[in-house]
Order: sequence, then structure tokens, then C-alpha cells
Amino acid sequence: MIRWVSRMFRLLCIFSLLEPVYSLVLSFSLFRKPSIFAMDGLLHELPLFDETLENTNLKRPTCSVCARPKTVCVCCAIAKEIVISTKVIVLQHPAEQNRQLRTVPLLKAALPDEKCAVVVGKRFANLKDMLSVPTALLFPGKDAVDCSNVSPGTYDQIICLDGTWPQARRLYQKNPLLQSLPKVMLSSTRKSVYLIHTQPTVHHLSTLESVARAIEEMERLDGLEDKLIAPLKEMVRTQFKYGACAHSTQQEARVIRKQEIKNGEKNLTVAPKICDFNYDTF
Repeated sequence: MIRWVSRMFRLLCIFSLLEPVYSLVLSFSLFRKPSIFAMDGLLHELPLFDETLENTNLKRPTCSVCARPKTVCVCCAIAKEIVISTKVIVLQHPAEQNRQLRTVPLLKAALPDEKCAVVVGKRFANLKDMLSVPTALLFPGKDAVDCSNVSPGTYDQIICLDGTWPQARRLYQKNPLLQSLPKVMLSSTRKSVYLIHTQPTVHHLSTLESVARAIEEMERLDGLEDKLIAPLKEMVRTQFKYGACAHSTQQEARVIRKQEIKNGEKNLTVAPKICDFNYDTF
């Protein structure tokens, strides 16, 4: 009991010593800036909601054609009056609409309206209505035919899945009708120009590049791919100008990370830059 009283007495002494210091600090802080109690009379004058800000768009103005900010619009590079026979249907994963650097708007801007349709979703209830004409699915597989071996006029339309590879696979799995379609694929070794995006391997392409190359090979239209990817190259050049770097692939990043782990490094590479890339000649 005596020990407990002794401890309480010590605490009271400490508090009595700290009280003047606390009062001094409090008075100094009130002197430096107004107290919240002093501002209470002003708070009721502030509007609870500013109607002038209700419809304010904080994003940069966007071009309605290429879907890029107007300050970096690439419409100047979009080819005019492209004529193709095959209709392109893009089944787009909803997450793609939140991406900043998309290629599908560039594809839709270049092709005639009747030759390109973009449908957003995960499950497509009206997919059967889209398959009233001979249709091929641009998707790799053991049963897929190389686009260069497809005779012109075999298919009236081609379906492409837009999203990351995991998202594209889920779209394929969740829509059984897609699995019943004949598949076509690309085997060209030409590398992607979408260098501001980290591709899985050197053979992976963006949606725009895949469709452009597939139609060029299926319809034997030489030069079509270069025309369709011109705005994509312009977009990449613009990003380089504003400080973006050319990315190598995820496959190359894994090789580098394995070596870094062996060397005992802690900060592992996520998306390595292409060190010898010539930005001036791109």
C-alpha cells in the first residue's frame, strides 16, 4: 500500500512539472495560427456544396476520335479511306476502358464504322446474333490456322479479344460460343512497336497490331499493317518525348531477376528498359 501511494505521489509531481510546459506550448501554437474555436464563426459561412463544381471535369480535354488528350492527339497519323472486306469485332474486357494508353480507339478511328465494332463486357448474351456470317476468332491454339494460309474471302468477319492475356483467356472461357469458332493466329516474327507497354514476350502484339497484321495476311493487302499502326507509333513517339522509356518484355525481366537474385541484390527489376534503344530513329 505504501509503495502504491509513493508511485501515485511521483506521478502527481511529474504532472505538476509538465503542466507549465504544456500551457506554454499551447499558448505558442494559438499565437502562431488561429484556433479551430476562433474559426468556428467562419465555418458556417462556407457553402456545403458548390453547384458550380458539380459538372466540372478535372481530366484533360480528350479527342473524340483517337481518345487521347488533345495536347497529344495522334489523329494526324490516322490513315484515311482504308478499304477492307473483313469486319472486325472487338470483344473488350471492361478493365481496358480504364487504361490510359489504349490501341483499340486507334483501330476504330482508322476503319470505316461498318467494318469495326467494339463490344464491352465479360459475358456476351448477344454473341450468337453476331455470328450470322462466316466468322473466325483471332486466338492462338493447336487447332488455329496461320492467317497467311487463309484464302481471301473465307471469313466475312474476325473476332478479337481485347485485354491482358489473363483477361482474354477468361473471356474465351466464359463464352462457350467463342470456343466453337474456327481459330486463326499469327506466326510472323515482326516485333511490336508498342514499346511503352511491357509485353509478355517479343512475339506478343497489341490488339491494333494483331488485327492489322491478320487482315493484311488474310486479304493479301500489302502495306495495310503499316498504315493502321502509324498512329500507334506516333503515340509511342509522343510518350518518348515526354520521358517514357522503351520497355523490354516480361520474359527478359524474369531472366534479369534470376540473375539479380543470384547476385544477392534486393531491388529486383520489374520492367527493364532497353538500354541500346535508339529513340531518335524510332
